[in-house]
Amino acid sequence: MENLNVTPWEVSGELNDAAYSKLVEKFGVDLINDNLLNRIKKIAKGKLHPLLSRNVFFAHRELNLILDDYENGKPFYLYTGRGPSGKMHIGHLLPFTFTLWLQRVFNVDLVIQLTDDEKFLIGGKQKSEIEKFTNENILDIISLGFDPKKTHIIGDYKSAKTLYYYATDVARHITVSTIKAVFGVNDSDNIGKVFFPSMQIVPAFLLSAVSKKKMRCLIPYAIDQDPYFRVARDVLPKLGYYKPSAIISKFLPALQGNSAKMSSSKEESAIFLDDSREQVRKKLMKYAFSGGRDTLEEQRKYGANPDVDFAFLEYSFLEEDQNNVEKIYQDYKSGRILSGEMKVIAAEKISDFLEKLRTNREELKDKVSEYLFDPEKLSV
Repeated sequence: MENLNVTPWEVSGELNDAAYSKLVEKFGVDLINDNLLNRIKKIAKGKLHPLLSRNVFFAHRELNLILDDYENGKPFYLYTGRGPSGKMHIGHLLPFTFTLWLQRVFNVDLVIQLTDDEKFLIGGKQKSEIEKFTNENILDIISLGFDPKKTHIIGDYKSAKTLYYYATDVARHITVSTIKAVFGVNDSDNIGKVFFPSMQIVPAFLLSAVSKKKMRCLIPYAIDQDPYFRVARDVLPKLGYYKPSAIISKFLPALQGNSAKMSSSKEESAIFLDDSREQVRKKLMKYAFSGGRDTLEEQRKYGANPDVDFAFLEYSFLEEDQNNVEKIYQDYKSGRILSGEMKVIAAEKISDFLEKLRTNREELKDKVSEYLFDPEKLSV
């Protein structure tokens, strides 16, 4: 716990239940309770996304106000993002499946921000490299099936005029001492690191500003991104907008288990979207953390622990039929399914998912412009 370090730019230390409890207390977020889950389930006609039902999205900020507005017929919109630092892996894309589910359940607009400037200023990437990853990441994201009429992708460089115009409103209300305290910026950091949070906050009120209709914004994000939106919740009321609401996730585990999140820089830590069926199978067999026992005899006798098993967890996030998930869970836990068999089941599910994405991706290569931010196409 002493080595736990979670910031928007660095995550290190063991990410276990105790660590998340510490982060909840440190950041001052609320846990998602049964009342909120039941309200969402009712709106979603009895179904919850696996990342919600399996407690991956586990905390929130004023999610109840979003549900109040929806139930009272008041509009809101979604905002999420991606830092284009490399090619995407399944750990990057799964949260977008949850955002897609939210868009469909609530039938709302969505802003997706590609923070290419952050990766230049803070990530140390070269602009030519970032531009390539930005274009590739956009295709990966829209291949999931977002509604082009309600999806607004905004890249910080390409949309700098719009973003900067509103970012200066934000920046005027943030002191350097706040940035130092919240983000850990110090005097040796470049000044871009001081200003960038103003850019990331803009989409939390952008649709309200452009449409001239004051509405709430719900932001799905991993808990390391919370500092941005703590600042946003302080600033936005000063600009005449609602505080953004949030639905917050844990990190999806690396292949080797919960001690770290997947990493684009570590080929063996993740399953990438361009991995072949054979590569997926080999990675699961060689690297995937198993909840099984040391011997075949022990596995048959005592069963596995599916809750920490990488293969089962990935399968459960992708399998839409929760009856199938529950059957596999019980069979694996009881010893009727062995670890190797679980990995084969997961490999097939993951590979089918990736092949469908690649097919969609090819079909959308000439349609990216339909998803890009354009104030004229707002439906709100």
